[in-house]
Amino acid sequence: MNNIYISYAWKDQKTEVGKQREVLVDKICNRLVEQKYKLIRDKNHLVLGNSIKDFMREIGRGNYLIIVISDKYLRSEYCMFEAVEIMKHSKQYAQQIFPIILSDASIYAHEGKLAYIQYWKEQYTKLKKMVDSTTDKEENFALNEIVAQFKEIADTIDDFIVFVSDKLSIDAETNLEGFVGSITAQMQQAAEKSRTEQSIYVVGTGRYDLPQPIYWCAKHLGKLIGDYNYNLISGGWQGVDYVVAESFAQVQAQRREALSAKLLQVVPEGKTPEFKGGKIQTVKAGADEWLACLEKAAIVILIGGVGGTYETYQYAKQEQVPIIPIVCTDGDAKKVYDELLANWDEKTMRYVSQDRFKSLNQYIDSEKTAAEVMQDVLNIANDMLFAQKMLK
Repeated sequence: MNNIYISYAWKDQKTEVGKQREVLVDKICNRLVEQKYKLIRDKNHLVLGNSIKDFMREIGRGNYLIIVISDKYLRSEYCMFEAVEIMKHSKQYAQQIFPIILSDASIYAHEGKLAYIQYWKEQYTKLKKMVDSTTDKEENFALNEIVAQFKEIADTIDDFIVFVSDKLSIDAETNLEGFVGSITAQMQQAAEKSRTEQSIYVVGTGRYDLPQPIYWCAKHLGKLIGDYNYNLISGGWQGVDYVVAESFAQVQAQRREALSAKLLQVVPEGKTPEFKGGKIQTVKAGADEWLACLEKAAIVILIGGVGGTYETYQYAKQEQVPIIPIVCTDGDAKKVYDELLANWDEKTMRYVSQDRFKSLNQYIDSEKTAAEVMQDVLNIANDMLFAQKMLK
């Protein structure tokens, strides 16, 4: 799961500058929480201060960091310990770090930069003299580590100032919405890139003579799953499974990508999938057919169905996999849609609003309207998967 960490010098709240800094951080936090992003504030969690090295590994896993740079921050040993570690990984994770430069941080004038560099050289020299003068070897050994850290700060602060200056784009103090929007846009882009690792499991009516609305939906759904670069999971049956897989395979063929890397068909022992292609996994007939699919699925989409599709919904609900039923295809999908509405839980639906969910209840009278509904379905799937990865 992705978190947004906020690091700033928060122990100075008595001065006017300190109060203003706290107010700005509060506004940023409130705005992100309103949008349901997962926030970790070092004031409350102390994650960064306790183990900044562990934290940098965390942003390597897709998390984000807002650094509020103030004069206090640039003179704080704890904040600058963080800055040293940030610089060690800055090239690798630069796109996940968002600095805010407050007005009291004098980093643009040469005099200001030199003052901070000189400050840390003096702190290092003063501490080193003190340590060198002690005769207690055990104490000296412990303090030597701190001396080494102070030297790193003195050697790194110039690069750190240049790094945060170059990354500055939107002033959070004058354009809060623009700054928050730049972070959330970056997270949206990261989520889009992650689609290649996510799989959609499609389940539906399993017979050859599909009603036209179900056929149209299955055909366009398979194409859109391919267009959005998701992986596809199928039960390998006739009907919806076949049509979706065939349409999905056509997209992969146009891309000249191996279908076995994108399509997984899970079938019971002794059975071969109706659509010939993709990677095939055999399991024991029964519950294992559903569970093997659901353990790999990021989301389940239901089209029509006459019993087995509803059973998929029951397993998916137990496994906490989000579900989108295409209500206008009737059958089990309509039954699931009605049940979800009657027991609405926005968190389970990954923060999709009830009104937006109701918009799926459209009448399909042509292939064109089926394609439009399937686009709505994929838009909702994209948002649900973004919420699953990025939000609370």
